[in-house]
Amino acid sequence: MQEKRIAVVRFSALGDVLLLWPVVEAVARNYPTYKISFFTRLEYIPHLPQNPGIQVVGLDFEDRHSGIVSQFFFWWGWLRSTYPEVWVDAHAHLRTLLPTWLAKRFGARISRLNKHRSERSAFLKGKISVLPSVQASYAEQFTQVGFPISWPLERSMGKDREVNSVLLLAPFSAQPTKCMPLSTAYSLANRWMKTGGTVVLLGSSEERASWVGPIVKQISQHEEWTYWTTAAAAIVTDSANQHLAALHGIPSVTVWAGTSPRAGFSPHQNTAHMDVEPEGLDCHPCSIYGKSTCLRGDFACKTTPVQKIWDALVAVARTELPLSC
Repeated sequence: MQEKRIAVVRFSALGDVLLLWPVVEAVARNYPTYKISFFTRLEYIPHLPQNPGIQVVGLDFEDRHSGIVSQFFFWWGWLRSTYPEVWVDAHAHLRTLLPTWLAKRFGARISRLNKHRSERSAFLKGKISVLPSVQASYAEQFTQVGFPISWPLERSMGKDREVNSVLLLAPFSAQPTKCMPLSTAYSLANRWMKTGGTVVLLGSSEERASWVGPIVKQISQHEEWTYWTTAAAAIVTDSANQHLAALHGIPSVTVWAGTSPRAGFSPHQNTAHMDVEPEGLDCHPCSIYGKSTCLRGDFACKTTPVQKIWDALVAVARTELPLSC
């Protein structure tokens, strides 16, 4: 007897894949008689927790699956061998057009992500104040093909997490309008270490090479998993790291700059969390995904006072360090 199968596809970016993962896990819990095949980029697999109900399949777009012909034969072979009951295109991108088209011809019920493009345009023009949650949109996709789930999930507030003295600090992002100024990061690191704590800097090797502030612990991306599961708190930006924080249930503070949590990309939190946004700027937010330029030319959105970020950190951290002193 053929295994009942749900197929889900999302290839980029890492933050979006991490945003989708808790929704897929909720589906796996609610429908344990189905096997979920989750298709993403090969290099993202190490960031995803193992789940017995989810088979993660990584495609190598830099080599083995770089061409349209190799992709066609991959999808044709997989669909012919599994015949999934439903196909959830959680990317709605040029790269997912072929497999979605093929899945429909193999009889799967199809759901494609609603990206709310008109609403996003209205949001940036100030005509609406809040956009639909992207995670809620993912959940709605499963409802459309007959697998409804309750979303958002209940919050646990991290009560079972042990206290710790380690702060994860992730000031970097691929987009300049989403990065934290390193001077701000230096000040936060100094304050945490003065209380007796340890600061672990997160980022790629190139990003970490730009750090010339206080001496902090630097680890490779392969070592991050242990710290995500044990640290007292994390200070992150609007990047993949905020989604990793939510995924691991670590108390966190997200420092926003050119983007906003009201744009729908803030993850549902299962533990203590605070968003710190710029204030008093008519131009904020300037984009949904982040930009490399600033229309004003001064990146005023990145001047959030250190004290405001620190106060948010004190409110969420699971630690016995004297942060309020």
